[in-house]
Amino acid sequence: MTEKVPPSKLSDSSLDTVREILIGRDDKFIQEKLKRDAKGVVSNVVSEALIERESKDGSVNKVLVPLVEKSLHRSIEANSEKIVGTLYPLVGTLVRKAVSSFLVEFVERTNALIENSLSPKSISWRFKAWQSGIKYSEYIASQIYQYQVLQLLVIHRETGTLLHSISSDPDKEKNADLISSMLVAINDFVADAFGETSAESENELGEIKTEDFTLLIKVGPQAILVAAVIGSVPPAVRLKLQQTLEEFHQFYQKPLISYEGDNTPFDGCESILADCLVSERKDGEDNKSKRLWGAVLILALLVALVALSIMRLSLSILKNDLHELRPPPGIIVTDAYVSNGNVHAKILRDPIATSVEQWLSENDIDTKRVTVLEEPFVSLKFGVIERKLEKLVSNFPLDKSESITLEKGEDNSFIISGTVLPATSINFNQQLSAIAGISTLSISTSALKVKAAYHIDDAALQKASLNKLVNKISSENVLFATNQATLSEVQLAKLELLANDIKQLILLADKTKNVVSIVVMGASDNSGSSVRNRVLSQKRAENVVNSFVSLGVDGDILIPVSLGELPLQEASMGRSVMLNVLISNEQ
Repeated sequence: MTEKVPPSKLSDSSLDTVREILIGRDDKFIQEKLKRDAKGVVSNVVSEALIERESKDGSVNKVLVPLVEKSLHRSIEANSEKIVGTLYPLVGTLVRKAVSSFLVEFVERTNALIENSLSPKSISWRFKAWQSGIKYSEYIASQIYQYQVLQLLVIHRETGTLLHSISSDPDKEKNADLISSMLVAINDFVADAFGETSAESENELGEIKTEDFTLLIKVGPQAILVAAVIGSVPPAVRLKLQQTLEEFHQFYQKPLISYEGDNTPFDGCESILADCLVSERKDGEDNKSKRLWGAVLILALLVALVALSIMRLSLSILKNDLHELRPPPGIIVTDAYVSNGNVHAKILRDPIATSVEQWLSENDIDTKRVTVLEEPFVSLKFGVIERKLEKLVSNFPLDKSESITLEKGEDNSFIISGTVLPATSINFNQQLSAIAGISTLSISTSALKVKAAYHIDDAALQKASLNKLVNKISSENVLFATNQATLSEVQLAKLELLANDIKQLILLADKTKNVVSIVVMGASDNSGSSVRNRVLSQKRAENVVNSFVSLGVDGDILIPVSLGELPLQEASMGRSVMLNVLISNEQ
């Protein structure tokens, strides 16, 4: 059995012996082969190897990150200016676009607000801006701001060329080239004129003042920074301008030294210059003005509120007075309310009543402050009916030979007396019965006599007149309500006219030696029993007879008769009393 020897105890020369057997003692061939194909071999396996190693334990990232960081750090230290110059245009462009967009939008909104504002101060400012020949927005800026940097210009000192300009108002940039040329020319003139006795730096312009603004000039080795400022310039602004000029030289040292007219390297300098476009409002003066206007406004509001309160109180008192005021007969106040600075009163008024204006004036109420909404109505108050009766009597007689008088008795009773013609009597009684609520008064017309309109002596004419009256009286019907025997107000007025005709008929009958008899026939419809209808018909006839007697007709010539039921097509005609006049000669 052969005893095994551990690998560590084998001689190292065994590996060399194996290598010589395989490739020979001369390895130059292998080295040349590897050098020739190393790039291809590595390129085929390096990416796969890195991916496999990173996915296995993440060691590739741990090794490469520190190496890349150290490499970038060393590169930035060695080539800082080159890297800054490379990255600056990208960062500067982004910053410039953002700042420019904000400034343009801000200026547009501010200008729109200023141009559209209207107040006593803005009108005054507009006029002064017009007198000065400048924009209203520029003038108001000078009034609102304690100071404001309107525009910045960077000028190449040696050539006098404008490198860049920035402004709070983009419209002003079109004059930047002209301004820069003039400033350089003025600066050179001052330096040449006073340069014999002092150093050149002491003879350069540092400030130019005008009525409207100030030009601050900061001079550097290769560039000049000019700021157009309105208002009183504080030291902080001057210091800020100097720091900005130094920062500009720091960033653009090489382009300034090698400048040959190309402004492209300075396109991104707006981020440096924009910090100098500062302003400060006149807070004290503005607040004082605001406080003054605020006090005036509050005072005006208080005065208006007090005046409004007094007016409302006065109108409320007037409205309450109207509610509490006792109206005369024929006037009713249904509502009173305040609207549109006036009192409106809804009033019902009978035409015979006192006018509303007169009533209000009598009670010391200003009619100009009251808007009356009047509607007509019929009042049934005793005083109104009495006035209507007095007015009716005052309108009669129509002829000098007639007379009507009205006397007021006890317990609101009235007696109408006098002598009138038949036509006047008919007209008077018709108008009397037409007065609403006249039945509530106790009125007696028995003392009112009716005289003949003319005397008829001829027998034939008398007979004709007699027949005419007979036909007229016989054609009249007195109507009743269903199942009622009492006379209505309308029918009572009708009986008064019939009574006058009957009296006239009796006079003519006496002259012609005839005897008059009137059959008063009561009837009813068939809505009830026959027995009740017959009793009702008799009662209706008797009530008509009694009314005629009360009106001065001789009761001996009136004969009440009951007809009972009358089955007529029109039921209302059955509920009536008919008159039949009988004429006979005296024996």
